[in-house]
Amino acid sequence: MGIFKKRNEYFYESFVELSTLSLNTYECLVKGIKEFNHDNILELKNSVHELEHQADLKKREIEEKLAKEFITPISREDIFLLLDLIDDLTDSIDEISYKIYIRDYKILPSDLDPFIEKGIVAIKGLIDIFMNFKDISNKKVMDPLVNVVLNCEEETDQLYETKVHSLYVNKDKYDYEYVRMSERIYSYFENITDKCRDVVKQIIIVMYKNI
Repeated sequence: MGIFKKRNEYFYESFVELSTLSLNTYECLVKGIKEFNHDNILELKNSVHELEHQADLKKREIEEKLAKEFITPISREDIFLLLDLIDDLTDSIDEISYKIYIRDYKILPSDLDPFIEKGIVAIKGLIDIFMNFKDISNKKVMDPLVNVVLNCEEETDQLYETKVHSLYVNKDKYDYEYVRMSERIYSYFENITDKCRDVVKQIIIVMYKNI
């Protein structure tokens, strides 16, 4: 195997590894939410943060290797940007457990499953894109993969709008604290798909640079 091919594979595999760490962090968060117990919110925060920290360490390792490489499969700037955007995604997942802890939520909205599923679809969509990154210049391969994430982000925006509107239309059924808490939690999950969209926007830029 040629040296250049090995370099390609290292950086492409690194994108897969980092986005998979994002998924692992998200799955840890989801497990804690599905089994939510106020007595365990510190444990939830620490468990999610530990995985986010592992992702940080991996990102630094990749960046150190990138700094030493003379030839890269795509521009050095694009690699750095993609690494940062994946890191932003993982940070946004970590932020949910952090805010659940510092705001000392006693309960969570009972209807989070649709948001949770959208997050899983979007993050797995990113992994699929990176697993096919060798075909970054092939729109026939990339466009359907990219559209999975972009469509998921748009659907999550609509879900957020519908859920928050319903909260306020039916606010007489809930106390103010529940309405405010629910709106915030919905927004945290809506932000996950926004971060996935941001990664995809940069991927599209890379794709057009390499066509």
